[in-house]
Amino acid sequence: MAPPSAPAQKDSRPPTRRAARPLQPYLLSTPALAVIALLFLVPSVYNVVLAFQSLSPYQSPRDGEWVGAENFSELWSNGDFGGAAVNTVVWLTAMTVVLRLLIGLALALALQSPVLRRWKLRGVSRTIILIPWMVPQVVAIAAWRWILDGSSGVLNQALTGLGLVENGIPFLAQTSTVWWSIVAIIVWRELPFVVMVLMAGLQSIPSEQYEAASVDGAGRWTSFRSVTLPGLRPVITIVVLVTVIQTFNNFVYVWLTTGGGPGRYTAVLATELYNAAFFDNELGAAAAIGLVMTAIMAVFAVAYMRLTSDREETR
Repeated sequence: MAPPSAPAQKDSRPPTRRAARPLQPYLLSTPALAVIALLFLVPSVYNVVLAFQSLSPYQSPRDGEWVGAENFSELWSNGDFGGAAVNTVVWLTAMTVVLRLLIGLALALALQSPVLRRWKLRGVSRTIILIPWMVPQVVAIAAWRWILDGSSGVLNQALTGLGLVENGIPFLAQTSTVWWSIVAIIVWRELPFVVMVLMAGLQSIPSEQYEAASVDGAGRWTSFRSVTLPGLRPVITIVVLVTVIQTFNNFVYVWLTTGGGPGRYTAVLATELYNAAFFDNELGAAAAIGLVMTAIMAVFAVAYMRLTSDREETR
C-alpha cells in the first residue's frame, strides 16, 4: 500500500507580479496627470492665494501683500459689482441661452423636414447655417458694429430709406437698445453650434417611435411632446450646460462691442475682472472676481446635473 501523499504546500513567495499590477495604471497616467496639474491645478491654486493678496501687474509674485478677505468685502460694497452680476446672469447668459435654444430647436426641426430632403436642399441649408460659426468672433463683432452704427450703419440707412425713422438709431450707445443689440450678436454668432447638436440629437431618435405614435393617432404636436422632447432631453442638457458656462465667462462680446458702456450699463463680471486687473492694477481684486464667477458656475453645474439626474431616475 502506497504511503499517503504529503499535503501540497502553499507558495510562500510574495506575489510580486500581482502587487505590481495595480500600480501600472497610475504609472501610465502619471504624465497626463502631471500635465493637467501644471496647466490647470497650479494656476487654480495660485488664483485662490492671489485673491487674498494685494498685488500689481508690475510687481513680482513674491511682493504680494496679504490682505485677507478685503478684496471680497470691497466687491460686496461696490455697487458696480452687483449690476455687473445681474447683467451677466440675466442678459448675457439667460437671455442668450434661452433664445439660442428656442431658435436652434426650431431651425433644427426645419432642417430635418421632408421638404428640404425632397428638394435636395439639406446640404445647402446646413452650410448656410454654419456660416456665422465660421466667422471669427472679432470679425463678427466688427461687422455688427458697422451694421448697427448710428450714422453710417447699413441698418440705419435701410430704416431711414424706408421712412421708418427720421434719424439714425444709436443701437450701441443708448440704454434702450444696447443690450438687445449685444444679445442679437451673440445669438447670431453662436446659434449654429446649438442647431448642429440638436440636429444630431434628432437623427438619433429611432423612427419607429414616430411610427408607433402615428399608429396611436398622435398628431404632430403630440409626437413632438411625447417623442421628440424626451429623446432630445440628454442633448438639451449638454447644450444648456455648455452654452451657459461658455457665455457666462465670455469677455469678447461685451468688451469689443461697447466696452461696458454706455457708462457702465453693460458691464459684466468678465469686464469687471479685466478692469480690476489691467486698469486698476489690482490682480488680487481680479482674482476675487474670478473666484466668485467660478463659485457661481460650480453651483449651477451641480444643481443642474442633480436636477437632470433626478428626472432620469424617476422615468
